[in-house]
Amino acid sequence: MPALPARIAAAFSLFVSLLHAGNAAAEPPSRAESALLHDLVKIVESKANAGWKIDRYEFETMMPDALESVCGAPEKVRLAALARQARTVESLGGPITEAYRKNGGKLSGLSDLLAATRVHALLTEALQRAPAECPFWITPSPAFRGVQTDAYRFTLNLETDGIFLLRRTEGTFLPGAGAGGRLLLGRGFSHQWSMLFGLEFGGWAIIEQSEEATNIPLEFIGAVPLIVRHVRETWQFDLELAPVAFLTQSDLRPSAGGRVGVSIGVSTLRIRRIMPWAGLHLSAELYPANDVRGTVTVIKGGGRLGFDWDF
Repeated sequence: MPALPARIAAAFSLFVSLLHAGNAAAEPPSRAESALLHDLVKIVESKANAGWKIDRYEFETMMPDALESVCGAPEKVRLAALARQARTVESLGGPITEAYRKNGGKLSGLSDLLAATRVHALLTEALQRAPAECPFWITPSPAFRGVQTDAYRFTLNLETDGIFLLRRTEGTFLPGAGAGGRLLLGRGFSHQWSMLFGLEFGGWAIIEQSEEATNIPLEFIGAVPLIVRHVRETWQFDLELAPVAFLTQSDLRPSAGGRVGVSIGVSTLRIRRIMPWAGLHLSAELYPANDVRGTVTVIKGGGRLGFDWDF
């Protein structure tokens, strides 16, 4: 029973504080407020991607991640974020129950409102729990940068590829398959944009079919990729440019070339400062003719796994 008065007191304190924070929603969000809302939107979207069932139980499973973010933000930031999210719900036609009724009892076309409502409900519940449940080792900071983001920090990224390819040399296309790995240093400039730079090594086997036999020669590359990454909560989109060196098992003298690539991926929530992600990539590489070999063109695609470490 002692917990009930504490919850009532926390709810009353939250209501009173919101009376003073209402005007903050009309102003541009602070960096800490944007970080908190970004975290909560990603938490809700990750849960929705996995399949949303009953609100009460979904909110309970999200609460540890939500509190990790809420507890790191000062109370002023928390309340400003709640006021802003309430305004977002209103601007999208909320409350959701009324919009659902007006929509003929259908959720189609209400996905943005539904997501915003869930974020608002999650933040409201987390704010009520925070005074009693925030751990002592998480200290609120005005410089809160978020947990579920790379914004305004350096990260170390390990990525591995599975590759299927077509290699064209002297007018002949040959298929192949292989793998690669790369280590990248990343810098987040906002919650939407990051840049990554590092080293990559990989290789593949080409299938050469002749009347006498089938050969599977090995070929290798080394690259220095530069990646611009656009992030939308759980989704990320990469544009990549890279100088590349190409060599073969039979001739280790390299050919210099370049690569243009794109990829799309989905990330999860951070686990012990590591944020895993998985996606698909497609790239084209061109190696102009030199004294070693003729012009080589490689079209590659496949899957990619990555691990983003907030060190």
